[in-house]
Amino acid sequence: MVRVLEGTAAGAFMASAWADLYRRDSQATPYQSPSWLTGWAHQLPPSSRLVVALCEGPARQVLAAVPLVRDHAGARPRTLALSAPMGEYVRAVGPAAEDPQVAKALARYLEGLASDGQHVDMAGLPADSALARHLSSTGPAAAGRWHTSVTDSAEIPLPLAYEEMSRSTRRDHKRRQRAWDQLAQRHKVTYRRTRDSDELLPAYAVLARLHARRWAGHAPPAGSPHAPGAPYWPAVLERCGADMAFIATLAVDDEIVAAQLCLTRHRRAYSVVPAMDPLYKDLAPGHALLRHLAQDLTTAGYEYLDLGRTVPGQHAYKDQYRPRWTETVSAVSAPPACLEMPDDLARPTAEPV
Repeated sequence: MVRVLEGTAAGAFMASAWADLYRRDSQATPYQSPSWLTGWAHQLPPSSRLVVALCEGPARQVLAAVPLVRDHAGARPRTLALSAPMGEYVRAVGPAAEDPQVAKALARYLEGLASDGQHVDMAGLPADSALARHLSSTGPAAAGRWHTSVTDSAEIPLPLAYEEMSRSTRRDHKRRQRAWDQLAQRHKVTYRRTRDSDELLPAYAVLARLHARRWAGHAPPAGSPHAPGAPYWPAVLERCGADMAFIATLAVDDEIVAAQLCLTRHRRAYSVVPAMDPLYKDLAPGHALLRHLAQDLTTAGYEYLDLGRTVPGQHAYKDQYRPRWTETVSAVSAPPACLEMPDDLARPTAEPV
């Protein structure tokens, strides 16, 4: 059964029970962590309301949950995943989140919202997740219900296996490394990774400035992470703290020329926002920082560096690190006139404030 909490009741559940659901779900990413989600939930505009859809077992134990936002700013209510589009991955969270019957119940809840006239947008669902499979089903019951699209994601195994790369790729890495080695003979080149919260927020301010400088006068490619200069990002990072967030930087003569914000869980690091100084683009500072970061994370015991969703133009860049390519699904509800409500669709019980 799906039970729905809204507003204050949803916030209380996030504050009291979400950490346990997250702890018991080994496949959840940092984008499902209580720190990340509550950081965004506390900054919702007045037109939006926090919603948590719970799938419960016979004894009302929570098997899985999906945190959502319902927005009433437009003529047609919208429901989307909490922290979207900043969160790279959207998942149901809980010990039975990947159970097909649990995913089916949550999918039916979302289908019901769409049938009632809401615009439902679930972007960033890992394609191999049970919820994504249900929402992107091509069976007769789902025909015309969702518009789906797929985005590639890249995950780099650590340590970097340079010896397994193609000859041309190895040659490109060596050429860029020689350029930085020559630069280091004349200038001080410094790599750092933030270690505590006192370092995290000042480093983020530098990253935001670099990002703004990089894209001054034109917009980042469609699908790129939201501009990091907005004031809500520091508040989220302050909640995440150094236990799950860090910023890696590369500096020349103490001037930072590249920065990368990452989140962590277990032995994986997730790249959230990279930024580079366009004045140093001929030296490919993003590549240089990524090589330092990969070595640093390997030494620290990490096994993967997830580079997240890949927008057009980024495939060649990421391909140079022999990533494992995966996919995420974006499922957007069709207009109400195109939808037909299945007769057996179970209606959830709601517990609004």
